[in-house]
Formats: sequence, structure tokens, C-alpha cells
Amino acid sequence: MKEKWKAIASLLEGEYDILVQGSYEGWGAGYDPKVLPLVEMWARGEVQDIPSNIKRPVGVVFGIPDLVRKSEEYIINAIRHEISYLLSADLPLWKMGQREFFRFGYQPTAFLVLYTVLESIRADERILEHHLNSAYTLRRRYEEVLANLKNTYPYHEFALGFLRLWLSKPEEIDTSVRRQVLSLEDFFKEYIKADSQRAYLLLMEDAFGKYRACIEDSLEFNYIDMLIEEALGKTKQGHKGRIMTDILKKLPEEYQHLMSSFKSSRQVPEELRKDILKRLKNLPDWMKDYIKQMSYMSLLERDLEFISYFLPKTLQTEVEHRGFVSFVIKGWEETSSEGSGLSQKDAKSSEESPIDRKYRREHGLNQEEFRRYQLLMRGIMPFVESMKRKFKRLMPEEEEGWLWGYTHGRRVDYRKMHIEIPTKRGRIYQRRVIPEKKQLAFKLLLDVSSSMKREDKIENAIKSLLLFSQVLSEMKMPFSIDAFAERIFSIKSFEEDYMSAKARILELNKMLGGGTNIEKALLVSGEDLQIFCRKQGIKGVMLVFSDGEPTRGLKGEALKDLIRELKARFPIVGIGVGETKNFVEEYFDKTGIKIRDVSMLPSAFMLVMENQFRRLQSSS
Repeated sequence: MKEKWKAIASLLEGEYDILVQGSYEGWGAGYDPKVLPLVEMWARGEVQDIPSNIKRPVGVVFGIPDLVRKSEEYIINAIRHEISYLLSADLPLWKMGQREFFRFGYQPTAFLVLYTVLESIRADERILEHHLNSAYTLRRRYEEVLANLKNTYPYHEFALGFLRLWLSKPEEIDTSVRRQVLSLEDFFKEYIKADSQRAYLLLMEDAFGKYRACIEDSLEFNYIDMLIEEALGKTKQGHKGRIMTDILKKLPEEYQHLMSSFKSSRQVPEELRKDILKRLKNLPDWMKDYIKQMSYMSLLERDLEFISYFLPKTLQTEVEHRGFVSFVIKGWEETSSEGSGLSQKDAKSSEESPIDRKYRREHGLNQEEFRRYQLLMRGIMPFVESMKRKFKRLMPEEEEGWLWGYTHGRRVDYRKMHIEIPTKRGRIYQRRVIPEKKQLAFKLLLDVSSSMKREDKIENAIKSLLLFSQVLSEMKMPFSIDAFAERIFSIKSFEEDYMSAKARILELNKMLGGGTNIEKALLVSGEDLQIFCRKQGIKGVMLVFSDGEPTRGLKGEALKDLIRELKARFPIVGIGVGETKNFVEEYFDKTGIKIRDVSMLPSAFMLVMENQFRRLQSSS
């Protein structure tokens, strides 16, 4: 199997004159580290043009898991597509187009909805110039994408209309945009043959006007969709907020009931839709501003899901303030080292010796991993019982008991007979009461960025992580573990058994590298925690093991504001272990813990969490 991936990589290296590697961790691309700052400035649009040899990546990493069950022809053309797409991407234009759309009052991702589809097709046109026999496979890839796309709006369908034109299926273009798309057929033919600068100008000059009209139509559909979601939320616990409830109540009662009978705005009759939109225009200004803001966020979420099918896989993206999408540029050494990943090790599990398999069945680790685990736990175990006792003191379990005041039951309360019999109420029985076990869900978030290499930060952070994991596992409390740097890696899900995740925890020090994006980690992991807590009907707590020094995403006061906002939803504790400079106290304020050694963690954590536990219990 390894020879197969090496042969494919070698073939594509010869075609494109760049390094190509397979990875079990995902896709990636790396640039010459010497000129990395210049490439980053170019990608952000701060420099309009740089020499072509600097724009060109040193190498590309392809994701093996995405290609395992595909034919060899499919695999080669899928990687060709990504390399061709990367080499033809003029990154400043991606940023410029988002800014232009934002100036017109639209979410920046609206530009990317159209641009990513057109650029993806243009990249494939370049492939077909040299490999005409690749047409079938490339078209098949798009058919798979189209089968997965759902809940689209007119402007999404406008973009997909060009894809269907390229697939020679104009009859499948959505009827709401078919006329506009077909009228731009000449523009499309010229676009896919043009260079990137000319193609961008064509889009803004010829297609923008008609595309803009589709965006405006989509806004109206989105307003109706939000009202439908709110109406359905009354029975499905899906409220967006109190204000959306008040907006829904501004409609006639008949309309309120009707909204819950529809699944999407496309099902609402046109006359009814127009009447509702007319009524929304008569709302107070503050309500209109609110629904516009909510619509902006709703469309942003839909766009991000849509463009994930068409963005270059080799470039990592991050969402910035107001929804601007930017590319994370990495050096080749960093990218290729990330390619080793944890999954390659998992792929070798079938080659384990009988004694390793025995250890894995019993402990979730092979013999060597188990020895390392024991060495780490040797310094932690004395504090496990201490931590458990402190947890139990803050969350005492109610004892089983008997409640009186029932007219029938399994036990007579003789102390109440002299009151109940004369009054003839007969409430002289008791019933056994078994209290519900108090539970909290924990999200453990570990920083594996380059800054954690200093001192023994990562080793102490892993020890802290193991301490909490062991305590929570023994107390049978649900918990999940994520690692983060510039990307986020799931180490253990809420549903997964802790034993099966131990090996991945021990490998965390091998994942070190890259920048620190605390903002992205908090938002993604926070959403996962909230979804789980909502399903289970319990409260959640997030623990962040980090040096708290962000290099990507929000920083300074903006990050502090985000953390304060998230703390209003669930408690967040920042934990930094070590003596060197650590930012957890600065960013996490009163819930930031900085300690010299892991032995201090149980007391310090409980001191910070005491008020948080009381707040959680009082609100439950």
C-alpha cells in the first residue's frame, strides 16, 4: 500500500516539479521558509505581486484517508486538481474580492461562494489542456459534491449554475437563476480560459450585477427561514433568542401557526412571503437591525459550509473578524513534519506483537506506551484522590432518603399519625427518594503550538491533562479532549472511552508546531461542549492548558472580550504550568491559574472553581 502512494507522489512530482507527499493527517502545502514573511504579506493582499518562484510552494501533502477507497485514476486526478488549484490561486484577489463585497454591505463569504466555484473549474480546465482523458474523473468529483449540497439559496444556485454548465447539464440549473446563468454563458467560457487577473475583472464587470440581485433575493429567503426556525423552536428547543421570539409575535397569530408548518422558506407561497417581508419592514428600527445582524451570521454559516467543498484543500483557512476568510501560509519543513501525524502510527497497529496487543486490550496502550504512561502517572497518582475529594466536597452527593406526605406508600410515618388521622387527610405514608447524580461535562483543551516547546510546558500540560482525565474518568463524568495550534485536533470525544484515547494523549508532544489560535479553539470546542450539554441537559466547564500566547486570530483586548463573552455561557479556566512567562492570568483573568508544578494544581483549581461550581448548581 505504501508503494502505491509513493508511486503516485513520484508521478505528480514529475508533472509539477514540486515535492509531493502522502499523509494520514490531511492536506497541506509548504513554502520556502526563507521567504515565508513575504508570501504571507502577499496572501493578505499587503503586497500586490511577488516573483513567481516565491509564489510557488516547495511541496504539497495529500490526505490519504480521503482517497483510500478510490480508484488510482480518481486519486491522481483529485491530487492534480488540488495542485493545479493551488498553483493558479492568486491569493490577494481572494482578499480583495471579499473586501469589495463587504463594502456593498454583504458578508465577505458571498464573494467566495461564486469565486471558489469558478476558480475550481478554471483549475480543472488547465488540467484538461494536458490530460484530456481526466475529464470523466474530474466531472465525477463534482457530481459527488453536488449530491452533498443542501439548503442552498439563489446565490448559491447561481454559482452552481456555472458548474452545471461545465458538466453539460444546463437543464439541472435551478429555475430561479437559470435565465441569469444562461445569459452569462459567453462570460463563463472566457473566464475559464483567462489568467487570474483577467478572470477577476470579468467577474466584477460582467457577473457581479446579476449575482448581486440573487444575493438580495436570498436575504429575503433567509429572513423567512429564521422565522420558521424560531416557530419550530417552540417545540424543538431551537430558539435563537428572546428578540427573535418577539419578532415572530409581531406577525398575525395565523401566520405564527403557519410558519411552524413549513420546513424551509422555499415552501412558503410567494404571496405569503411578500406579505411577511412587508410586515418586517414596519418593525421598529432596533428590531430590523437585529434581524439583519442575525441574517448576516446565518448566511455566513451557510456560506462557510458551502465553500468548504470548493476551497483549496492544500491551504488551511481561518475565519477572521466579520467573516473574512484568510489563508494560513506555512513553511515546507513545518508542513511536511505535520504529515507524519498520529494516524500513521495507528495504521501500524496491525503489525503489533502479541504482547503489545494484550497490553492494548487491557490498558489501551502497547507495552512501550504503557511504560511511558506509568512514568507520567507516578508523579500524578498522589493527587488523583486529593482532586476527587475536592470535587466531591464541591458537588456532594445527596443521600437516599424518605419523603413523607403521601396517601399511600411503602412505609408509615408514625410521627405524622397524630396530625393526619384526626384531620382525615391520611397523608401518613413515606416514599423512598433516590437523588439524581450531579454531573458536569468537561471540555479539556490543550495547546500544542511551538511556544509550548519552551521550558517543560508541554510535559507539565500533559501531566495536568492526565490528572484531570483520570479523575473525571473515575468519577464517571463525561469529558472530551481537543488539541490545538493553528488547527484543532480531536483527541477524545464525549462518547469515546478514555482507555482508547490514552495512546493519543501520550503522542501529543509529537504534534508540537505552528502558531497559536486560541480564538478558533475556544469557538469550535465551545460549540461542541454546548451541543453536548444541551443534548444531555447538564452544565459544562472548559479547561484550557496553554501558555496563553496567541499568534493567530484575536489577540489582546479583542481576545479578552471573547473569553468574557464565552464565560457568560459556561465557566472557562486557563491553566499554565511552569515558571517562564505565561499569559493565562492576563487573558483568563480571575479564572486563570499559573502554577510552578502540577502538585499545586488540585488546590489552585478548586480555589478558582469554588464560586463557579456554586453558580452552576444554583442555575441548574
